[in-house]
Amino acid sequence: MTDLALAYRIMAAPDPTNPISSVFTPTTPSSSSQTTRPKILGICRPWFSSASPLVLSACSALISHYTTNLGYTTTDISLPHLHAGQLAHALTILSEISSYPALSVPSIPTTLSPANKLLLGVGAQIPATDLLLAQQLRNMLMQHLAHLFRQHPGLLIVTPTTPNAGWRRYEQDMRCGVSDANMSVQSMR
Repeated sequence: MTDLALAYRIMAAPDPTNPISSVFTPTTPSSSSQTTRPKILGICRPWFSSASPLVLSACSALISHYTTNLGYTTTDISLPHLHAGQLAHALTILSEISSYPALSVPSIPTTLSPANKLLLGVGAQIPATDLLLAQQLRNMLMQHLAHLFRQHPGLLIVTPTTPNAGWRRYEQDMRCGVSDANMSVQSMR
């Protein structure tokens, strides 16, 4: 658990070069992190059901290792509006990326592939009402997650990071790029 706490602190550290995240206080270890908590893996079965066999196999091996060798137990959890929440997350990512001045539609860097330029262009067209609705849904999901963490102290929620291990690349993709928006959005969940 110490490794996980350290990894989180490193990832959660504010970026001093970013004008928004630089105002946040760096995380510090709490005294409660030293206490012994139950080792519980929360599994959302519907999330796993959309993963490719290769990803599902890797996740199953991880869960088996944690339960067999590290003393974890598993519990099934539910996440309401799972698919809509995943789409809201993808919409938020596209909107956020499209909002950076260096990536704005008129000045999209030439180093981006045509497919990524197209995806950024789509992200720049997301209506504010859709973005607000996505944030309301994400807020509701965060409240539900807070409930799960109160209900199961020590809970680690395990999900496939991405439902696929990547998609096939063809030689012509290297010359012209490829646009597979469905796979791009699927990879953002």
